[in-house]
Amino acid sequence: MRQINHTFSFFGGVRVTFDNGTWWLALALLGLITGGLTYLVKRTVFGRVDKLADDIERIKQDYTPRRVHDKDHDATQAEIKRITENYLTKEDFFREQAKTERKLDTILDILMKQGGRGA
Repeated sequence: MRQINHTFSFFGGVRVTFDNGTWWLALALLGLITGGLTYLVKRTVFGRVDKLADDIERIKQDYTPRRVHDKDHDATQAEIKRITENYLTKEDFFREQAKTERKLDTILDILMKQGGRGA
């Protein structure tokens, strides 16, 4: 086998000579680096594809058809309307409580007057 030497000049005037063994080492390292990068890219891309496939499956399982959603929406709207019609506001509650207290005070006054006469 013929010995081939290649001389390269780098910046700053540095000269380096490569023989056949160095070229084989450089090509082997380049192949390993290329293989490693390819593995990392494939792992990243296919990892994302697998995650997207899982997300699509979950969406398929949790998917609610439009007609079911509309039916639930209509039922909820009807429930809200019913609650609104039967709802007692805080102010109404306090007003009714005040009326009840006045009536109880009136009854208590009447009882006190009757109790005072009978004694």
